[in-house]
Amino acid sequence: MAQKGSTPTVVFDISRTISGASRGFLTGIDRVERAYLEHFLKSPNPVLFLVRFNAQSALLNRRSMQELYTLIQQNGPWDKPGVAALIGRRKYRTAAPIRNTVRRLAVSWPFLERGLKTHAPTGFIYLNVGHERLQPSLWPKLRRSGAGKIAAMIHDLIPIDFPQFTVPKTTEKFGIRMQALTQHADFFIYNSSDTERRMQHWFEEWRTSVDGRVVLLGTDPLPIINEPLPAAKPYFVCLSTIEPRKNHQLLLDIWTKFHDTLPEDEIPHLHIVGRRGWLNEDVFDTLDTASFMGKTVFEHNRMSDRHLGTLMKGARALLFPSLAEGFGYPLVEALQMQVPVICSDLPCFHEIAGDTPIYIDIENQRAWGEKIQTIATSDSNYDGITKKPPELPNWHTHFHKIDTILADIV
Repeated sequence: MAQKGSTPTVVFDISRTISGASRGFLTGIDRVERAYLEHFLKSPNPVLFLVRFNAQSALLNRRSMQELYTLIQQNGPWDKPGVAALIGRRKYRTAAPIRNTVRRLAVSWPFLERGLKTHAPTGFIYLNVGHERLQPSLWPKLRRSGAGKIAAMIHDLIPIDFPQFTVPKTTEKFGIRMQALTQHADFFIYNSSDTERRMQHWFEEWRTSVDGRVVLLGTDPLPIINEPLPAAKPYFVCLSTIEPRKNHQLLLDIWTKFHDTLPEDEIPHLHIVGRRGWLNEDVFDTLDTASFMGKTVFEHNRMSDRHLGTLMKGARALLFPSLAEGFGYPLVEALQMQVPVICSDLPCFHEIAGDTPIYIDIENQRAWGEKIQTIATSDSNYDGITKKPPELPNWHTHFHKIDTILADIV
C-alpha cells in the first residue's frame, strides 16, 4: 500500500479515447480525456494506461501508450484485422484494427485482474475522467486487483436530471451505473460547482456520499489555419452534438422566420458543427429538407479542430442555446478567440464566464432573433460584447490541482 505523501501509481482509464479513436469529431469529454492522457504521458510520476473492451482489457506502459497515441493522432496505420473481424458485424470490423493494435502494444492482455496484479503496485489509484464503461461489476474487480483508491470525474448528471433529453434505456443504465459508482468511489472531481450541487441531490437520494472537489476544466485554444472564410456574409457558429438538449430547434426556427420576413441576401449564415445524435427527428428532418439548407444554414458533421478554429475565428458570435450543460466547452473556446457568445442562462456558464456572454432566456425566441440580427448588421464586433473576458481556466492550473489531489488521497 502506498504511504501518505509518496507518489502513487495512477492507472488511467482511456477506454473512451480508444472507442472513439476513428470517429474524428471530439466531444467535450473526449477532449478532457485526451488532455489527461497527454498530461500523464509527460508526468514524471508512475502511470499505467487501461483500455477496457467488452470482456477484454489491455494495460499499457508509458512507452507503449506514446506509440499508440501517435497512431491515434494520425489515425493509423492500424494493425490488420483478423479473420473473425472480416465476417463480423460492421461495428466490430471497424474497431478490430484498433483493438489489434492495442493488443500488440499492451504489456498485459486480456485479463483485467491478472494484468493489474502483475504490473500495478498494490494501492494504485484508478482514475476515470471519460464517463465510459462504468459497469457496476468493474469496482469489485479493481479492489481485488489491488486498487487503493477509485477516483472519477463527474461531468454531468443530465441523463437522470433531465431524462426527457435521453433515451429511456440510457437513463436507466446511467442511473444504475452512477449509483454503483457512488457506493465504491473514494473521490470525485467535478467540472463545475453546478455539477457538484446536482450530485449532492443524488447523494441524498441514494443515501451515500463521496469526498470531492470542483476543479474547472482547462481548454486548449483551437488552432487556426490560413484558409478563406466560408463566405463574405456575416455568419454564426453553433458547435455541439445535434441532440435535444442542445436546442438546435430554436436556431432553426429563427432562421425559418428570417426567411419568412427578410430577403435572402439580408439573412446571416449559420454553421452547425457536430455529429447527429439521438431523439431529434424533427431537427434532422429540417436539416435534410429545409429549402434554406446550403443557402444560409450549413451542417458540418465532421470538422477538424484546425478548420473549426478558422471557422470560429471569423464568426460574428457563437450561438449556444443549450437547455442543460455540466460545463460548456464551446463557450470557453469562443471566448479564448475573443468571439462573442450568445447563450442560455445556465449556472455553469455564469461560473465559467461571468457576465461576458450575452445571456438570453431560451423561451424568448424573439430576443434571440433580434440579438442575432443586431450583431449581424453591426459594422464591427457588437459593442455589448467587448468587455474584458474573465480569466478562463487553463490546463496548467487544472493539473497542478489534480496532481495535488492524487497525492493527498493516497
